Amino acid sequence: MQELIYIHGFDSSAQSQKARETADWLHEHHPQVRLHAPTLPNEPHEALILLEKTVKECDHAPGLIGSSMGGFLATILSQRYGLPAVLINPAVHPHLLLKNYLGRRQNPYTGVWYEMKASHMALLRAMEVSAIEHPELLWVLVKAGDETLDYRVAQSWYAGCALEVGPGGNHAFDDFASRLPEIYAFLSARV
Repeated sequence: MQELIYIHGFDSSAQSQKARETADWLHEHHPQVRLHAPTLPNEPHEALILLEKTVKECDHAPGLIGSSMGGFLATILSQRYGLPAVLINPAVHPHLLLKNYLGRRQNPYTGVWYEMKASHMALLRAMEVSAIEHPELLWVLVKAGDETLDYRVAQSWYAGCALEVGPGGNHAFDDFASRLPEIYAFLSARV
């Protein structure tokens, strides 16, 4: 694998802990891999447009890592472009999850204020893939103790994919850094 795109979650940024851990691990173990970790716009469709642009600007087919909402977006990219992806506690139906977050919000990483609107929920619903057509491209890692997302939703949606449900844990997936060698191996074998 020569290129990797890390996709952060909702109200996060390229400076999130998992993004930094990925960058540090690659720098130490695979410095030849070019990491793309864009800070995404808060509007879902604009975020997907930026990610599609990032994929198209890669010189080589990239692997994808997506966390939470980033897992939702990585699923779309994986299925649309035939790219391998590792999904960390992925959001499955974000239009249902985020409907309680409508209104004016501030991204705690970037400080940017924005408004989450009902129209964004409609966009998220329209963006969903209707089915996982290439399950061999996905490895889904979820924690049963995720306090934000019900792991059973991901377990059901991604049932045909390589899927690991870890006991306990949390939404941050605290042992993410220790899983990077396996994540890299999975992606490298499929790019």
